[in-house]
Amino acid sequence: MSNNGCDCLSSPLSTSTIWPEKRMGQETAGFTLLEIILAVGIGVVFMGGAVVFLSTTGGDRELIASRKMLEEVAGATREKALGSGIRQQIRLDARAVDGKGFPGDVEMDVITPQDLARGRRSWGKPEDYPWLITGGGLVEPIRVRLRHGKNQDEFEFNALTGESVTRWTEAR
Repeated sequence: MSNNGCDCLSSPLSTSTIWPEKRMGQETAGFTLLEIILAVGIGVVFMGGAVVFLSTTGGDRELIASRKMLEEVAGATREKALGSGIRQQIRLDARAVDGKGFPGDVEMDVITPQDLARGRRSWGKPEDYPWLITGGGLVEPIRVRLRHGKNQDEFEFNALTGESVTRWTEAR
């Protein structure tokens, strides 16, 4: 029987014919597929983290600081109302909360329960508006829109907890 010049049947297969051994001093060039996949995977994870970070904090620092200021005043006033049992008020203006101005050129618009009761559903600028927090800790549920240049942040305050909840608006 002829094996066409191949010595395949007469010699056993060794691992060195399938995976040649690396000799001393012999270097291989390039990266393995596993190394490339790991590098790309790590890069994707970092890019995903950067996108999340930039979309949440890379926005308008003045807007973020203004919202935080409004939330802190609301929280402190609610705690005061709960502790004393006496209703409290926070004065809201277009550019200030309780007399303290917003950073930068941030402006505030609100929709109050009074507006809704009168059938007005559009944003208005507060002028010395008395935002009420009852002695039991209930917060008047207002909607707030903070604007700074082309950026804006819309949220409302939960009547029971006094915490702000972001309002998702559709892009127009």
